[in-house]
Amino acid sequence: MCRCVRFMPQEIFCAPGVLWLEMVRDVSDDLNYRNSLERAWMDWAEVDAVPFLFYLQYLNYGSLGARQRQQTALQRLVDTEPVFHPETVLNIIGHCWEIEGLPQLAEIAYRRSLNILSRNNAANWHLRHLARSMQN
Repeated sequence: MCRCVRFMPQEIFCAPGVLWLEMVRDVSDDLNYRNSLERAWMDWAEVDAVPFLFYLQYLNYGSLGARQRQQTALQRLVDTEPVFHPETVLNIIGHCWEIEGLPQLAEIAYRRSLNILSRNNAANWHLRHLARSMQN
């Protein structure tokens, strides 16, 4: 049984912004490499619920200024072994590293995500964004 949180395209504004890219994860010719099963779910954002909970804690504690709790949530997120969608979990970890001001660690997380799933992966978008932000 999948213990995932799924956001449909109609729910995009209910999802954290980092998951929006999961709904438009294709770049260049990635669409050409989808089979019929993938076409049915590629517009969704889906993430393992346990690491997603730690990600939400990280964001919430950060907005509350509870730095120690935020760091604890980040450590739990990093230490969690996702059962489902590990590439998406690595993307949200990368996003946390970006928030922390650690672009090198973010890049490592995004590249690890691409090692798991090289096509139709939002990590491609994250890496492009990261490269642009590092140039500025």
